[in-house]
Amino acid sequence: MMESITTDSIRTSILSEEASLAWEYFKQEGYPNSTHENWRFSNPEPFLLKNAPVISEKLDFSRDEFDFLMHTDATNVFIVNGKVLVPETLPEGMKLIHYHSDIQEIHTNEKVGGVADIHASPFIAENTALFQSCTVINVTEGRKIEQPLHLIQINLGTGENRIFPRLLLNLQPGSQLHIRETEYSGDSHSWYVNGVTECIIHENAHLTWNTLQKRNEKSGQFSSFNAALEKDAALSYSSIELGCSFLRRDANIHLHSPGSDCSFNSLFLPSGKQHIDISTVMHHESPHCSSRQLVKGILADKSTGVFRGLANVYKEAEKTNAHQTNQNLLISPDARMNSIPQLEIYEDDVKCSHGSTTGQIDEDSLFYLQSRGISRKDGIQLMVKGFANEVVEKCNDETFSKIVSQAIESKLGGFL
Repeated sequence: MMESITTDSIRTSILSEEASLAWEYFKQEGYPNSTHENWRFSNPEPFLLKNAPVISEKLDFSRDEFDFLMHTDATNVFIVNGKVLVPETLPEGMKLIHYHSDIQEIHTNEKVGGVADIHASPFIAENTALFQSCTVINVTEGRKIEQPLHLIQINLGTGENRIFPRLLLNLQPGSQLHIRETEYSGDSHSWYVNGVTECIIHENAHLTWNTLQKRNEKSGQFSSFNAALEKDAALSYSSIELGCSFLRRDANIHLHSPGSDCSFNSLFLPSGKQHIDISTVMHHESPHCSSRQLVKGILADKSTGVFRGLANVYKEAEKTNAHQTNQNLLISPDARMNSIPQLEIYEDDVKCSHGSTTGQIDEDSLFYLQSRGISRKDGIQLMVKGFANEVVEKCNDETFSKIVSQAIESKLGGFL
């Protein structure tokens, strides 16, 4: 069964009060458009699928049909249409729970919605009001999970659909987890995907999160990754963006306590008329915290891209180190890139920097390669792959990097 969005779609079971408040805020604000400053170069309107139903049917799903997405060296967990299929066995010290709209209460030490602020984005508010399933992952104190956890997010339906995935990760003090995430379309239909991820990374906990996004090019995706880091906690986040017709990837990172550290990396490769928008905010709320952002775009055909990065250094957050770099390579004269790196600093004793460059293939470097017997086409491929590899290497995951490199090579083969 499917249903269109109405007031009746608002959750009345788990977190019903939060859902009601979020819906009121969403109704007040509405969807953003290009007249809003944070959306000046991105127009989400054609991708909202306002009249499409919210998928609520339970489809027959076979893991065998999607076994090509599984990683042999990881714990593979399928999340189909936002509903997690909990495997029979999990690494010791890890709990994975599927909460759904038939349940009245979520039993977890951390609150869903405790990190993702509904006032930060109408899309977060909409998700908070309408999500019907929530995946909760908990790693116990001091537990270092050696094997990567591979989250395979699949959309699968019979027509146009809207979906609101929700995930909460709780890393207890001293714990460690490595997540791989694959976002994939199991069909060729148009989708509106509004997903929210929240991570609470407690004292001395370490999280590595690597995402490969391969949605079909009829999909519009609006995802926010929200993390709160406590004392001496560390987050390494990397995303490789290949699919979607329209993608907005928000990252809201809160460096709550001294010693917390975040490395954020992203590589996007739009072609055709794809549009990819990466928007980040690093909240330096405490002294002695550090963040590094590296965002790279390779744009072909008539594709467009946006990077909007903000390092916000709060008052009394002295000894902050915050750096951001955006580099973009235009393969086509018709491709367009807008870069808005920003610093907002309310403390004096800090080290902060930002930089952005956008250009085409360097002809002098290409001529040098050709003078060494390398064809122009092969020379361009070498230069583009070298440009991309800096982000791929940041994943610090040999298996994932090989998978990503193959996917990148396949995508580049379509326009080089």
